[in-house]
Amino acid sequence: MKEDKFTWKDIVRNVLLELGGQGHLSEINKIVEGYPGAKIKIESNPTWQATIRRVARQYKIFEPLGKGVYKLLEEVPIKAELQEFTEEPEIDHGIAQGMLLTLGKIYGYETYAPLHDQTIRNFQRKPLRDFVSVANCTDIFKGPNLSKIREIDALWFDEDDYGLFPIYAFEVEETTRVKSGLDRLLKIPRRFPTRFFIIGSSTKEKDLFNQYINQTPFRNFKDKFLFRLYKELKELYSSALIHNDYREQFGIIERGK
Repeated sequence: MKEDKFTWKDIVRNVLLELGGQGHLSEINKIVEGYPGAKIKIESNPTWQATIRRVARQYKIFEPLGKGVYKLLEEVPIKAELQEFTEEPEIDHGIAQGMLLTLGKIYGYETYAPLHDQTIRNFQRKPLRDFVSVANCTDIFKGPNLSKIREIDALWFDEDDYGLFPIYAFEVEETTRVKSGLDRLLKIPRRFPTRFFIIGSSTKEKDLFNQYINQTPFRNFKDKFLFRLYKELKELYSSALIHNDYREQFGIIERGK
């Protein structure tokens, strides 16, 4: 991988491998300082040691063992399957989240879902926690709106020289909760270039979305919001799975691998 293509996640993972699978932050920092793949990132980020500490806390593959020691966990690949909606609202909510998290992985993003959803909701016989790669987003969204942002149904993150930032945010909502979903999405700080999606099962949700998006405070940010139906999500998910299979068969390696 070219040096400018390394993410902080790549760097910390590779350093922990050099350390035999686990190490203290001081050991990680010492190796990173001389690591060829980190040179550009260190030069552009004077607080890179703080970034390393955040990265070790944020990604699910780095398990904290206490006193600044982190262990590298094996990333277990998830083989997703084609999926239909059931017209059972609670079940379909988890299906939509599972589709969104799977799509995020296919497209090369890091993914997050609310902690309680990771435990109580399932997708294709597995808990949603198996489909997320970000364990903790607290450092990204510090501030009074953190508790609401952490309840957004699915988040996709990209990474720059300073760490993770949200690029797409999704709320899966029924008719009575469309406005609540819009409110939560708007809690994401303006400094992030995040695009917001409401995912709904029917035109009832779409009509409410169109109504609310022209009201205060949403109309000032209407260019950031999109509405998509379950059937549109399913079409994207199905086509992405098929393309992903073709890509793997052809021998094209997933970004970041």
